Amino acid sequence: MEIRRIEGEEVPQAFYVASHAFMAGSRDMSWLDDPNRPEQTGFAVWDGGGLQATVVIEHYRARFGPEVVLPLGGIAGVACLAPARGRGYAGAGLRRALEHMREAGQVVSALFPFSWDYYRRFGWEWVGATRRYTARTASLPADGAAEHVRMARAAERPAVEACYAAFTRRYRGAFERDARQWNAILDDTEKEFVFTYLYDAGDGPEGYITYRGGRREHTGLRELVALTGRAQLGLLGVVRRQYMQWDNVGWSAPPDDALWSRYQHWDLETRVSPATQARVVDLPAAMRAWRPAPEARGSLVLAVEDEAAPWNAGTWRVAFEGGAVEARPGRDEPDVSLDIQALSQAYFGTPSVPDLRAAERIVVHREAGYMALRDLLAGPPMWMNDSF
Repeated sequence: MEIRRIEGEEVPQAFYVASHAFMAGSRDMSWLDDPNRPEQTGFAVWDGGGLQATVVIEHYRARFGPEVVLPLGGIAGVACLAPARGRGYAGAGLRRALEHMREAGQVVSALFPFSWDYYRRFGWEWVGATRRYTARTASLPADGAAEHVRMARAAERPAVEACYAAFTRRYRGAFERDARQWNAILDDTEKEFVFTYLYDAGDGPEGYITYRGGRREHTGLRELVALTGRAQLGLLGVVRRQYMQWDNVGWSAPPDDALWSRYQHWDLETRVSPATQARVVDLPAAMRAWRPAPEARGSLVLAVEDEAAPWNAGTWRVAFEGGAVEARPGRDEPDVSLDIQALSQAYFGTPSVPDLRAAERIVVHREAGYMALRDLLAGPPMWMNDSF
């Protein structure tokens, strides 16, 4: 077995594997020329029979609360030719991807799994929760605040981006979108217009909706972001006006969304599901990058298990004060023991440290150490509204 970067003339070979795994044999490679495609690093696994498996790392930046933005490696394109499956090729590619992300300073990683159990073996674990609303369009609130909603002009794109930036500072995990990501969301395509509504009651934009496509039976909104309750109701009021076009409409929201406190109806269905699967790639670097509350201070000894990324495994002395964190290898008896999956959940904020203890996912040896870990990683919940 040999694992190396995918370069030049090897791209078509890697595409062949991806087509076999994901695209039912399609030979259409035009998406590789998409100018909005994220920057990527691809690895492939070869044996005597040629290229057998691939792993792709997409490069993103994710916000962790109001102050922290972290480089994030998005795992995609994990594919293997059917006759080569079961030999550990994809797993070897994932281990190499972890090494590369660490080398590149991508201290956290996320993916959207075909199997939760498969990626859990390599340290990724579910994080965050997303509400997915589905409503009968005609039953949405007919709110008078809809009078403050207008079609967003091209020149108002910075206002849309500013609303998103303000909103995502309330969470961990949301992407700090670059121009390519915004282009993919807001730009018209050759076949479809993008429609964006902006809420502004005179004090500046407070929210937006953006979407393309859809159908009579059901239309999904790409994004509904509201900084205030009146903006949320106003935007939904405009959506209601499309009941003659859409029978049902759906959109995603964070786990702490307050819609139920503003609007209730039996025709509103809510599905709660994990946002994604993620992990800490480089424990000491991730700890140093995190910013706990300035008034929080403490120290603890963590014992961490991480079979796929052995540089994280062992005992760590973690200390924090004044919003700064330091993590160094230690030899003391641990205050708290956990695996990288539970630590990653705690780092992403959902489930929280108390939730993990209640679920028996961490072992507490000393109560003071547990309290320090709780205070260290306290903060906003996790929410991500992008996929890859």
